[in-house]
Amino acid sequence: MEGAKLKPMQVKRSQRKGKKYKVERNGKEIHFGASGYRIKPGTPAGDNYCARSAGIKGANDPDTPNYWARRLWGCEGNKSYKSKALKLP
Repeated sequence: MEGAKLKPMQVKRSQRKGKKYKVERNGKEIHFGASGYRIKPGTPAGDNYCARSAGIKGANDPDTPNYWARRLWGCEGNKSYKSKALKLP
């Protein structure tokens, strides 16, 4: 699929109880982000989250909630970067 243009995923608010966001991928909705918590990329809390979530399956698989949550936190490896965090509407 090299050279093919991928449609950007649009993150929307989730209606599912306990989740903040959703994204539709391959006709399937992926819900992620625990409600009741703030996302603070580029902070020690962000670094802790990235270190914890790096060991969870699916950190690099766009069909998993962990992948999208890590993008919100701006995770790259075990570090969180504010400049790399996914911008929300």
